[in-house]
Amino acid sequence: MKQYEHEVLIFDMSGKKGLADMRDKLAEWGASGYELVSVVASDMHSRSVTAFLKREVEGLPVANGEAA
Repeated sequence: MKQYEHEVLIFDMSGKKGLADMRDKLAEWGASGYELVSVVASDMHSRSVTAFLKREVEGLPVANGEAA
């Protein structure tokens, strides 16, 4: 069974460099093997966004089919 580790990143999009900073940071995490799963607005005014990432890992102990 495939197993994954996850990360959650929050980006401030209120400034002029928000999108460029997010792009750079996601490229950095992507180079480490993480895949972007989803991006959602963190607040009602979209001044920040939350990005969810995952990467496959090997060698973790397998549970008995139940989530931890």
